[in-house]
Amino acid sequence: MEIVLEKILTRLDAEAFQDILGKEVIGTLFQMGAEYSYSDGLSKILSNTYTKEELLKNTIARNHIIDLLRKDEIEILKQKLNLNLINNNDYWSLVKSVDFRGNNLKILFDFFDEEISIENELNLLQETIISPNYPLYKYQREVLKKINAVLNSEKNRVLLHMPTGSGKTRTTINYICRHFLENENTNVVWFANTIELLDQAFVEFNKAWTNLGDREIKVVKYWGKSNVDLSTLKGAFIVAGLDKAYNTLLNNAGKMSTFSSNCSLVIMDEAHQAIAPTYSLLINSLLIINKASLIGLSATPGRTWNSPAEDRKLANFFFKQKAKIIIEGYDNPVDYLIEKKYLAKTINTKLFFNSGTKLSDQDLIYLKENYVLSTSVLKKISEDRLRNLAIISKVKELVKKHQRIILFAITKSHAIVLNSLLTAINIKSNVLTSDTSPVERNRIINNFKISREENQESLVLCNYGILTTGFDAPETSCAVIARPTDSLVLYSQMVGRAIRGEKSGGNKEAEIITVIDDNLPGFGNVAEAFVNWDDVWEDI
Repeated sequence: MEIVLEKILTRLDAEAFQDILGKEVIGTLFQMGAEYSYSDGLSKILSNTYTKEELLKNTIARNHIIDLLRKDEIEILKQKLNLNLINNNDYWSLVKSVDFRGNNLKILFDFFDEEISIENELNLLQETIISPNYPLYKYQREVLKKINAVLNSEKNRVLLHMPTGSGKTRTTINYICRHFLENENTNVVWFANTIELLDQAFVEFNKAWTNLGDREIKVVKYWGKSNVDLSTLKGAFIVAGLDKAYNTLLNNAGKMSTFSSNCSLVIMDEAHQAIAPTYSLLINSLLIINKASLIGLSATPGRTWNSPAEDRKLANFFFKQKAKIIIEGYDNPVDYLIEKKYLAKTINTKLFFNSGTKLSDQDLIYLKENYVLSTSVLKKISEDRLRNLAIISKVKELVKKHQRIILFAITKSHAIVLNSLLTAINIKSNVLTSDTSPVERNRIINNFKISREENQESLVLCNYGILTTGFDAPETSCAVIARPTDSLVLYSQMVGRAIRGEKSGGNKEAEIITVIDDNLPGFGNVAEAFVNWDDVWEDI
């Protein structure tokens, strides 16, 4: 549709002419004779007084011109300005409220097929705001400064301590991009132990480097069936599964040595695993050969909840250097993140159940040595039918107010049982375990991630051992922790799946349902979990 400004101006009435030309002009013309105030004469005066460019730049004239547009015409202009309306159809008021400077002014002129010296218009602006395509929040930028300070020292290891949902991955990826800008012929390797964490790092780096990078760079997936020869890589970003990399080290130490000599930065997702016997050899081989820097990521900088000696091993491995969020005026940064809507306000609900299960001396010894309850204890709890019915009954209440719920089961069989019971009472649910095929896993997760606007029915995802880390579905507003919370690290990871705040595309509030079994260990507050290990660390 062609919109011609001259034709629009013929629709002006006497009141509009008076607003644009001024009362003095109209009043004087009327005194000269009524014939001088006819619309034809006023149109001639208007065109001889103002250029079309001046009319479109003048707020009073522009508003009258917008008011003269028919509905089909104003709809086109609204779309070109990329405006959205909520609850009403007053397109005219919406368009008139636009700040017609810079690009918006150019859009307006293009709409009327008029030329504008946009360069001159921009030169008139005294200041403008440029928005980055890969921004960091202020608290993330402050943490990044701490990381930079530590890694530029001889003790070049640091643990990045940020709550789940506050942007650990994004902050670290930003640092990696800066590292690559200054170091062209070096590798950076990111270690993680789940497909979700690996995929998250891979996707996030691709997005970041597209906006921050200065050259082409090779990004390598090294997990699953990948057969990339690591020893040939130079100047690449490698996202590597811990088990695959460890097996490569055992099978071909020479090639891993060559690879290590080309690595200058190592990232260890879920940093508490860095000192695990299985992986410490792998991590140390990278750090020693080329004196690479190390960043560990964790929302819970410890390995246990009741063994300070073991936790000190992790702190000592990172030279007790921890970069965490510190907000002036707040004892706990989690409170700040909730207040500013980066994290959701957490409603903690405890579902108490007395199963009669008591830990034997042997069970307690196993818990102390392995930091988890024994398989036999977990199996017994998972098969308690009354306990399972209590969980299902609670979920039945929750689907009335939550559309995306994650349920953390005790075992694979337990996840299947709970999913079957939910299905039986017509609650839409799916189950994920390590036995779920990759194709089916992707289908289920993608379906769960569909926005609530597109799919408003409530969905429950029953899972075991899959969605504790690296899973990002911000609209999840509820987590049901149906497994005994014997690990504070694991508990915090599970809670983190549901506490994305509104500024992170999540929710104002999140509900955490924790099944509390009498006589078994348990937790219940994400803010307390964040500061649990402060006494074994010395902040930088």
